[in-house]
Amino acid sequence: MAHNRQPHLPDLLNYALVAPRTKVLYVPVTKVACSTLKLFLAQVEGSWNEEASRRVISANVSQEQTIHNYLVHGLQRFHALPRRRQWEIIDSPDWMRVAALRDPLRRAYSSWENRVLLRAPGTDPEVLVRCADVLVDGRLDVPATFGRFATALRADPELFMRDDHFRPQFNTLYVDQVDYDVIARLDRPGDLQRLADAVNLRAGTNVGLQRLNSGIGIGPEQVYDAGCAAAIEEVYERDYAWFSFERQDHPERVAAFVLDPLQQSMLRDLRAANERISALSTAAFGRVGFRYGAGQMLKSVLWRVSPRRRRLDPRLAQW
Repeated sequence: MAHNRQPHLPDLLNYALVAPRTKVLYVPVTKVACSTLKLFLAQVEGSWNEEASRRVISANVSQEQTIHNYLVHGLQRFHALPRRRQWEIIDSPDWMRVAALRDPLRRAYSSWENRVLLRAPGTDPEVLVRCADVLVDGRLDVPATFGRFATALRADPELFMRDDHFRPQFNTLYVDQVDYDVIARLDRPGDLQRLADAVNLRAGTNVGLQRLNSGIGIGPEQVYDAGCAAAIEEVYERDYAWFSFERQDHPERVAAFVLDPLQQSMLRDLRAANERISALSTAAFGRVGFRYGAGQMLKSVLWRVSPRRRRLDPRLAQW
């Protein structure tokens, strides 16, 4: 059993999800196959609500991303459970506790690509100011722009840590205080499948993993020079210390990579689409107004006291 635990440990596991039938606790880490694992666990648990995924009005760039909505995945949110139940799930040998890890450099690149390069909905505007594009003849210099991000992250990590995409993995999992049964490493071939096999065996199911939210085709090796790698490694030093990630050698400089006119146009269109999605989501919430909001609060109360079968009503997905 983990020791030196903080009395408010359950509050630190803010994003954890619970599959009560299967008795599995999953602590997601952003940009570490969390969409894939949420869908997998929801399908194993039998709680996935595909209908709700078509009706949510939150800002999602694809239907796949709606799996992060609690009425789509249907899993219990750990933070909403009574404290006594939370400690039972953390401590009891009757529960399986699972998570996944990713090489910090690859995770940082993936987070930058999503939050900064593509400007996904919800990105802090101050982050975008600090990580402004580096342009050559009006086109993005990819390594230089990523280098600006690495410098900004090292200079002011607290700004970036407001977004869980940039939070160290240790500060999400707290492995010094929680005993995990399975922690999969994305950098080890077959490790994620090992986690899936363990959960399937426990549940008596045969659900497969589905890869979701692939990148745009730019590899980390195209942006990481020695300076960028050192900056990122410094920020995530605790992850390296706790999880023994290997440090790789990187060149002093990487090959020049400036987007061609077609690629620049595609990036501009992707960013515009994300901005439009965010605006439409904001407008949708705004149009429903106070009366709708009050009605949704009432629905939330009714949801908590209603029979389990009625809690899957996708109309509640907007709250």
